[in-house]
Amino acid sequence: MLHYIQTHLDEELDLNKLAELSAISPFHFHRIMRAYLNESLMSYIIRVRLETSITLLVHSQLSIREIAYKTGYDVPSSFNKAFKKRFGLSPGAFRNNSDQSVTIDYLKTDKKMKTAKALKSEIKTIEARKVIYISSIGPYDGKGTEDAWKKVCGFAGQKGLFGKNTEFIGISHDDPNITDPDKLRYDACLTVNRDVKPEGEVGVKEVSGGRYAVFMHEGAYTKFQESYNYIFSVWLPESGEELREDDCFEIYLNSPDDTNPEDLRTEIYIPVK
Repeated sequence: MLHYIQTHLDEELDLNKLAELSAISPFHFHRIMRAYLNESLMSYIIRVRLETSITLLVHSQLSIREIAYKTGYDVPSSFNKAFKKRFGLSPGAFRNNSDQSVTIDYLKTDKKMKTAKALKSEIKTIEARKVIYISSIGPYDGKGTEDAWKKVCGFAGQKGLFGKNTEFIGISHDDPNITDPDKLRYDACLTVNRDVKPEGEVGVKEVSGGRYAVFMHEGAYTKFQESYNYIFSVWLPESGEELREDDCFEIYLNSPDDTNPEDLRTEIYIPVK
């Protein structure tokens, strides 16, 4: 359901329709979602729409009107009102703020970003990947993420889905600079090469193919944010590339179970047009 919401932000997300899609009665659906998200479903949808609009304002050339439509606001003035209520200023003021003096954490420049070591990168065009996954909500380095990996790997082991070409993919849907740690959304994914049906917590979906900028992150996972800060604050503005509306994702090339943190290697995939 969270995957459906994320990929349909520009549509009307009627709660009764969502309950029907989940095959759960509206009454139980609302209670289940609130318990899982630790907030009401409508609050979640509004928050994700506004946090997605931040990324589009910063990293796209879309007009504010187009961003309003893409994030589910049929009336741009409603988007402006909701944005100002959430962040304390209008979308236009956010986009045009050149001195970064407003009090939004996302706009506070970290000097380390500008002096960060350049990451090795290349542009690749890749095929789509079919994956099984389990989602978690909470800090990216927390127990929820760890449990998601244990569960999805346990499922793959039981079903005989591991192979020599299995890839371990992480999808971080939110930016920790914007979203509160306890609301960060993450998918622990394993590639599969045969038909698998969703079962319990395990979902099945496709990681989009296409053109990506690929960066090599070397070192501990706790340093990921430094790499992402470099990519979005230094590399992207200088590259001339424009982001595509697909998820960023990480492919873990070795395992923290038998590798020292400083020796971990991870490919970061950034979708570009």
